[in-house]
Amino acid sequence: MAALEAGKLPELGLERVARLCAAVDLVLEARPLELNQPLMAHRHLSEVAGRELTKAAIDDIITRGTISTWRKLIQAMNADKTGRIARRVTDVAQTLGKRDPKARAFAALLRKLPRKPHDAAAE
Repeated sequence: MAALEAGKLPELGLERVARLCAAVDLVLEARPLELNQPLMAHRHLSEVAGRELTKAAIDDIITRGTISTWRKLIQAMNADKTGRIARRVTDVAQTLGKRDPKARAFAALLRKLPRKPHDAAAE
């Protein structure tokens, strides 16, 4: 539990954290960020679920979306004052960019955008 409290989630792994939480009857809840409306129709998400910017939704937007959809995603990133959306989008784009040329193009676009103050604080 000390490692979990110290923020060492990546070192522990999700399975171990789940076992620890179950052992002490602790429920961890992480809710994805939610938009007012979906940015695009997703192949495996309902319209209601499409408003949640999960990593699967971001993956879909980057790999299957158009420039217009990318703009909406960037607008959502800029509207989020916490910087959570920007961090999540950047992580997904970097991971996808290793195997997908369209995601690589999106990641290159992200690098060219001006950084917001909350982005710099997150680093």
